[in-house]
Amino acid sequence: MKLIASQIDLFLHHARDLLHQLELPSKDEYIAAASTAIQDLRAASVSSWNLTYISFRPIFILLGILGHYLAIVLRMIAKHSVAHGWRAAKEGYFQLRTGTIWFVNFQRDLPLSAKYAELGALGLAITLWLLRRHVIKNRYAERIMGWYREKKRRALRRYQNFVGRIAKTSSFLAFLLPHVLYAVLVVGLKRIDPGVVTYLATKTYLCSFISFWHPLYLTFSVLRRLSHHLKDYKDGKASDENGKGAVKIVTPSILKKKRRQEAEIEELRVEVVDLLKYWVVYAILLGTVRTAKLLPFFGHVLNVTTDDVPKIPSRWSFSKKSSGLYSKLRLPGRIAEEITLLFLVWLRFMPSTTMAGEMKSSGSSMTASKSSGSGDLDKQRPVDILFAKLSPYVLSTMNSSAFLTKKALGDSSNEGSTFLSYAIQKLRSILDMAVLVRLISKGSQEWIITTIVESSALMPAVTTLLMPSYFTNFGVIYVSLVVPAGYTTTSCVHIRNASSKLETLMPKMDDGSRYLQFWLVHAAITLLLASFASLLAWLPLSTHATWLLWAYVQLESSTRKIYGWFESELGKKSLEDNVLVRSTARIIAALPSNVEDSSTNPVHADNVAAAEGDKSKVE
Repeated sequence: MKLIASQIDLFLHHARDLLHQLELPSKDEYIAAASTAIQDLRAASVSSWNLTYISFRPIFILLGILGHYLAIVLRMIAKHSVAHGWRAAKEGYFQLRTGTIWFVNFQRDLPLSAKYAELGALGLAITLWLLRRHVIKNRYAERIMGWYREKKRRALRRYQNFVGRIAKTSSFLAFLLPHVLYAVLVVGLKRIDPGVVTYLATKTYLCSFISFWHPLYLTFSVLRRLSHHLKDYKDGKASDENGKGAVKIVTPSILKKKRRQEAEIEELRVEVVDLLKYWVVYAILLGTVRTAKLLPFFGHVLNVTTDDVPKIPSRWSFSKKSSGLYSKLRLPGRIAEEITLLFLVWLRFMPSTTMAGEMKSSGSSMTASKSSGSGDLDKQRPVDILFAKLSPYVLSTMNSSAFLTKKALGDSSNEGSTFLSYAIQKLRSILDMAVLVRLISKGSQEWIITTIVESSALMPAVTTLLMPSYFTNFGVIYVSLVVPAGYTTTSCVHIRNASSKLETLMPKMDDGSRYLQFWLVHAAITLLLASFASLLAWLPLSTHATWLLWAYVQLESSTRKIYGWFESELGKKSLEDNVLVRSTARIIAALPSNVEDSSTNPVHADNVAAAEGDKSKVE
């Protein structure tokens, strides 16, 4: 116990020493320090408040002034809004009351049959609305379309199997089978009801729709869908050139988007090739017919006759013997239009033929074509057949002039040299020096060279500018149809043979879009020239001006510029903003009129009114 007590005393002693060393302040010192701290905190708070008040006082005053005026404005708006709203509500109530009374009286005065007719129309409208809801709810339209697609697929499969069985016996017979069936269908239709084809060919616009308007719509649709792909490709190429050396991060979403884009471009590729082929065939056939009509003998044969137009004798008429020969060779207008309609239906809507025998015999070639991305482009439709047969003649026609300048652009495959290629090489050297000294830009140099190269294909037709209009017409046909058909054929072949890689395919697709744009511009200018044909016939050198117009339009820069203007005009929201509508309105407003406006001549209007009043008094 003594040991414990000694240890406790020792602990207490050390504790007292520790408290003495800590020098704890006394109570009075604590109170004095706390009161000083409170006074300093109060002074600091007052100083901070004074600083904040002085700093934000102008802002508070400005907000107060703005709030005051805003309250005044809102009070005025609310006052007038309530007043006008109350007035409008009263007027609306009176108008509704008047309309209701008029409607009730009108319904009372109606006969009983009219009331029943109104109830029937109202019931029919409600029934149609309920039927529409029922159809949408049960998806009848989608189910009918699915049923139609399934039936169509089965019919096509049976047809292909039937053609395959025939192809095992004779490939040539299998190839001719669709055309034979079409001929049998036409003959049967003419035997059953001969007036149907005649009516469709002579009384409707079916021929122009099939040959002209429907391809134009398809071309414009394809260009609209292709434009954003071309824009994305050019933007991506420009960004790659600006950010060379940067590491690209490829994510699964980017890969999925790229695959979807490649699938869409492949579908567009097939459509672009089909449209280019059709426009080539269209241009060749149209150019052939126009050229034949300009020739002495064939022109009189191809100028069809009509039974309702009487023949007017002329001093330049042929003799009775020659006119009788021509009348025997000519086709009546009705028969010619029927033949045209049947030919266009055969050309546009005849399905392709797939022969099993040919597929087996050419399996390796088909595999190669599919591997290159052109499996869907190998078809045996009438358009493809005519394109394969006629396009080489167009290329051979242009071979002497259009492609002689390839060597000037670095094409080493062309052996030999010409004066034109030599001149373009020298011109390129001169333009390089002009670019070096900054007289022209690089883009201007490329535009000059491209324009000269594209214009070189027109050289065979340049001589017709120095001849009378009859010979210039042949040059117009060459410039407006033959040369574009040749370039379109080349672009079509390049797109068809290109690989499926975007880096290789997209430049070819861009070039193909240029020629699709040209055929749209060609259609618009053709319609414009046809509208003013009677006026142009009286103008001197109008054929030569037409030649120069087509020579300008077929240039790439001109084609894209004119198409861009057409696209901007068609894309405007309001019809009144269209340049053609505004120009027509100005022309109509500028035309003289024998009816005077009372606002511009009030004295004359008063005199007329007074005269009419005197006349009524006399009566």
